[in-house]
Amino acid sequence: MRINDKYITTPKSTKTKKDDPKTEFISVIIFAENHGYRMKSQGPVPLLKLKDKTLLEKQIDAIKSAFLNFEIILCSGFETEKTVSYIKQKFSNINIRVVENQVHFNSNCCESARLCLNNTNNNRILFFGGSVLPHWSHLQQIDFTKNSIIVQDQDESFEITAIHNDDSLETLTIGLKKSYWAETCYLADNESISDFYSIISNPEFKNRFMFEAINKLAAKKKIHVLKNTDIPIHKINNIKTYHKLRNTL
Repeated sequence: MRINDKYITTPKSTKTKKDDPKTEFISVIIFAENHGYRMKSQGPVPLLKLKDKTLLEKQIDAIKSAFLNFEIILCSGFETEKTVSYIKQKFSNINIRVVENQVHFNSNCCESARLCLNNTNNNRILFFGGSVLPHWSHLQQIDFTKNSIIVQDQDESFEITAIHNDDSLETLTIGLKKSYWAETCYLADNESISDFYSIISNPEFKNRFMFEAINKLAAKKKIHVLKNTDIPIHKINNIKTYHKLRNTL
């Protein structure tokens, strides 16, 4: 069976000034390949309406406010055609492209991460979940020189929590009632990205969760833990949360 190459694009060059952190080029990878729990009828996650804007529009607003020089790689799967059409109409002036995970129903976010990393040559990568709504102040916490994740004590529908020693991640796990991982991870250099890519390229990781790959990387590389004590980061991953937040965010 021929694989549809409709949404395959080529990597873009990522040269920038190295001595000015405000102009460092950053690749933002957003995982939006699945619909939320009991949210299939609402359409693709990026197109969820929150007051007068879509979730993707609010995510892009945060990215634009936090970074001066960026590209966005959005991994889609469920109803990709709608997402592509919306992006072409709404964001023609934004450096954003779609990578489609055509087997999203039979894989997990590690496979989506692998596909997206195949689509960039950059050595500064920020990942976050497609149902996550960060504020620009959360993204500005990131130190471009350090691998890092963001955690917060408010759960806001997050389930994975971080065990850490001061600011160094030991493991991501389930069951704690604090230090919830906000599904945000930054990789700061070619070596870390290469190690991470090797992890998620292992066939065993095709159906594994992102936090499992981060744990594997943390065994080799230091990952700093950034604590969000500001505006809570929200996750809209089910219909109950969506109805609760759609008119307040």
